[in-house]
Amino acid sequence: MKISFIREVRNAERLLADLYARAIEEGSQFTSGIHQAHWNIEHIIKTYDEVLKRDADEDVSYTPPLKEIK
Repeated sequence: MKISFIREVRNAERLLADLYARAIEEGSQFTSGIHQAHWNIEHIIKTYDEVLKRDADEDVSYTPPLKEIK
């Protein structure tokens, strides 16, 4: 059985947080790249959580406005 997407993303976030702390501690030249990767993973988690919360809270699903096709 495959691990769920969000669980895998959260695992990656924890690993990147540890790696970032180690990079800072060791004065690594990769610190900024690791920090950016960590930020991107956090952004994915926040977006995922926002979508789940919106789905749970909204009674009506979003229907985009119709557009005329020419």
